[in-house]
Amino acid sequence: MTIRIKKGKNRYKHKPDTLTCIRDDGSVTWTHIYPAFVLHDLSHYVVEKTLGFKDAFLGLVSKGYNIPEFSLPKSNRSFEIPDEAISVEPIVALLQMEHWDSFPEKLINIESAELPPHITFEQIDNMRKKLNELVQQWEDLLPGETLELEY
Repeated sequence: MTIRIKKGKNRYKHKPDTLTCIRDDGSVTWTHIYPAFVLHDLSHYVVEKTLGFKDAFLGLVSKGYNIPEFSLPKSNRSFEIPDEAISVEPIVALLQMEHWDSFPEKLINIESAELPPHITFEQIDNMRKKLNELVQQWEDLLPGETLELEY
């Protein structure tokens, strides 16, 4: 699946950023996203790719789930969100918080209850580094330009 995050031309008004996913079968799903949410989506990408999650947000989108449905109330969605997708959210949140703030100690460590038991120090460091790289690439884009990732 190809993930395209386009920087809106007037991000705070009528031309916000967009997240578009083009699945391997050619089908497409997309949504508008607002500036702070780009970090969340990039964090999902890093966590899911690094830890091999297949039934979290991007994995589900690649399987055919449509992005806008994730925001709907449970009763209006055409699917149940799997446990794996729910378990990824705290990891994504911790990674985001580490990126946003300068904590004296890192929030994610090998003993973090939110992490799967098989995680390594190298994976944690790789997630931090990859997120920093992607955020820098995003910040370097001009309005109207796109960051493209392969999932």
